[in-house]
Amino acid sequence: MQPKISVIVPVYNAERYLKKCVDSILRQTLDDIEVILVDDGSTDNSKIILKEYKMKDNRVKVIEQSNSGPSVARNNGIKLASGKYIGFVDSDDYIEKTMYEKLIYIADENNVEIAMCNYRELYCFDNTEMKSNHKLLANKVYNKQDIEKSIITTFTESENYGFYSLVNKIYNREWLLSTKICLDREREHGEDWWFNIQIFMKTENFICINEALYNYIHINQNSLMSKYRDNQFEIYLDGRKKLISIIPQQLINYRELNTRFIYEFSSYIIRTFKEVKDSKKRNALIDIVLTNEEVVESCRENLAMSLHFKLITVLIKKKLTNTAKCAYKVFSILK
Repeated sequence: MQPKISVIVPVYNAERYLKKCVDSILRQTLDDIEVILVDDGSTDNSKIILKEYKMKDNRVKVIEQSNSGPSVARNNGIKLASGKYIGFVDSDDYIEKTMYEKLIYIADENNVEIAMCNYRELYCFDNTEMKSNHKLLANKVYNKQDIEKSIITTFTESENYGFYSLVNKIYNREWLLSTKICLDREREHGEDWWFNIQIFMKTENFICINEALYNYIHINQNSLMSKYRDNQFEIYLDGRKKLISIIPQQLINYRELNTRFIYEFSSYIIRTFKEVKDSKKRNALIDIVLTNEEVVESCRENLAMSLHFKLITVLIKKKLTNTAKCAYKVFSILK
């Protein structure tokens, strides 16, 4: 018999948190569940833990793959899934015991393609938490027009309403497969953001509840800071271009989009000053950013930003590259 939901968990060296994660899924008030644990080439005891769960609970399936990243792991999980719905959980997080029962009930009752709840971000290093807030009407079915107005437009804004995330949603499996959309294996950052932009552009109906039923764990403060990558600007630029290419222009808030892009490439430049010791390489990387036409274009509008960022945008749009570079160098010292 078809399970109600297939829950896909990509696992890479997660032995410290894995049991709490998997137990929270297996102890759901909904019994009719399939749990697909995808080992992404772990080198710790994760493999052993996964095999133990497979032996003691026939709802558990285990996939092993060479280290290929979470997107590939999730895509492989989707291929194996047999549930009416698909959900995702990260291996260092855990879920409330009623999460899938509540989401599936409201999805079934309203015959929707996607159902969503809120989530909590729990910061272990200072014992604080933050709750996502989608600001939508709970238990209302949103049609295509509603989705464009209330959800698609938020992908060009700075505030996160929970629409970007994979883990606080369930997706109708047959519908998801019909879209032919999968996780982008080339994106190391923001793969869930890009996946959900494409998904919501295809969605005809959607519903949400207000409860925070997913717990997203930040283990330490350093985990909040993304690893520096030489090509991070290319990733930001690629995301911007893809977003503009897929979302109708009338739904794009260009002020918000440009502001976010300025903060993104500015953060990259400041990090480059701090991380790249070879001055020749550092200057070359920064010059690529400051002379990029998308960067110059994003600075043309008078945006609601702090004074020092306004100064930067003036320097960039006037193509005073060396002066802008000097300003960023000062910021990198002061920051």
